[in-house]
Amino acid sequence: MRFITPLALGLTLFIPLAAGQIAPEETSVTTMPEPGVNWFIAKTGNGGYIFDATTGEMQGLLSLSRYTPAVTMWRPRREFYAAESYLSRGVYGERTDIVAIYDFDNLSPIAEVIIPNHMARLGVRNHMGLMNDGRHLAVHNMNPGHSVSIVDVQDRVFIYEISTPGCAVILPVADSDFLQVCGDGTLQLIQLDLSGFEQNRSRSEVFFNVQDDPVFDRSARSADGWYLITHAGTVFEVSTTGDEINISEGWNLLPEDEEGWRPGGFEFVSAHQELGLLYVAMHEGEVNTHHESGDEIWVMDVDTGRRLHRLKLETPVSNLMVTQEDEPKLIIADDKYSTHVYDALTLVHERTIQTPRVSMFEDF
Repeated sequence: MRFITPLALGLTLFIPLAAGQIAPEETSVTTMPEPGVNWFIAKTGNGGYIFDATTGEMQGLLSLSRYTPAVTMWRPRREFYAAESYLSRGVYGERTDIVAIYDFDNLSPIAEVIIPNHMARLGVRNHMGLMNDGRHLAVHNMNPGHSVSIVDVQDRVFIYEISTPGCAVILPVADSDFLQVCGDGTLQLIQLDLSGFEQNRSRSEVFFNVQDDPVFDRSARSADGWYLITHAGTVFEVSTTGDEINISEGWNLLPEDEEGWRPGGFEFVSAHQELGLLYVAMHEGEVNTHHESGDEIWVMDVDTGRRLHRLKLETPVSNLMVTQEDEPKLIIADDKYSTHVYDALTLVHERTIQTPRVSMFEDF
């Protein structure tokens, strides 16, 4: 992370030390401190802002492209990974899609891997996924059909592009497998071998109705897999056992006497995996209002399906995330460009951080 003080730079450029001499440019270079508890990334159109939720202080900035669907990290290697897309003339010209690799210390790019120019350049967290063993990164493509680019981020090489017609998003499971949601109401499982090539593919039974009540392409990690939510508020937990896809019985977020509430927003759902708590942004609305921000955040016990807390908000919220520590924080981004930090268990507001428009959060 590099800082140049504008005033100091201006003085050194315009005040000569002696006749015919100009002072050299003064720069200050520092490194990012060791990541602490409850650090998070707020991804925006201007890059990835790294904050300490405990203090509210900014710790660094990742310079990402304008077309970056998501950013993630692998702490054992102390590296960040981002799928990025560039045009040679800024807004037009030759396109180049890459997976960029940044280090923890300087937040500088240390490697890049060119991938096919098919990347879905949308800010959707599940359009990119690092496999749970930290070896292979999957990037969702739309060209216009669906496919997935596989990159070995350890050896810095592109492996190949997998055709996945009718199936989208990337939900890593097991060590090197991932699930996808398909347009016929099923899930697809793709299992990779040690080299990153597809070695097996299977499909689930139909478990949701695409026309009447589709599932969102936004989801939340569970202890063993993922939580998927339908537009009407039915929650499914999905996981795998070998090449089998497990889908739980669905349960509804809404009590019977509270019809009309719906989940919605952008990245509107998150879960604390160990505690089994699901956090969902909710609003009152008609069918197909899934894009509307939440007026409340509901905290659900996934074991019982009971609502534990109901946080009413002054400003609607479109993005949220709960950190995974023993004393977790609930991070939310409202529609007025503010990021708020709450105690995730008591829902006591702790601080507000001014940020550009946030498209998603990533936990450290």
